[in-house]
Amino acid sequence: MAKALDTETLSAINSASKNIENLTKREVFILATQGLLDMTEEGFELSSKASRAVKRAQKSTVAEEIQPQVWEAVNAVSQDPDKLFRLDDVLKASGMAKADHRQNILEALRHFRDGGMLESVKLSDNNFQIFWKRTPESLA
Repeated sequence: MAKALDTETLSAINSASKNIENLTKREVFILATQGLLDMTEEGFELSSKASRAVKRAQKSTVAEEIQPQVWEAVNAVSQDPDKLFRLDDVLKASGMAKADHRQNILEALRHFRDGGMLESVKLSDNNFQIFWKRTPESLA
């Protein structure tokens, strides 16, 4: 998995994408040592690694923004620690489009599972029978 970039590096990439001529020597050094800046005959240009890093950062920001909506949907779907629910139930309760936000909602559910607020329950050997349930601590 790719390493997340710090805010200083992301801001340097953003300023480089607007006007690469305005980069300071320090920013050029930071970006070049991380492989985010390539040297061409015309000068510097952002590498494909930099564009992928920007996309990852934007995706992460969107995922963090929808976490409160996902938690509200989980509250609407389940008020009982024994009740099982599926990802599709949360999608319907949130009102978000499945095509646009399915992966973000799944990542939010995983985030809540890692935080101890949800548990995942696998009822069979395939991935089609994955359910979620709230922990007793999340109801308190």
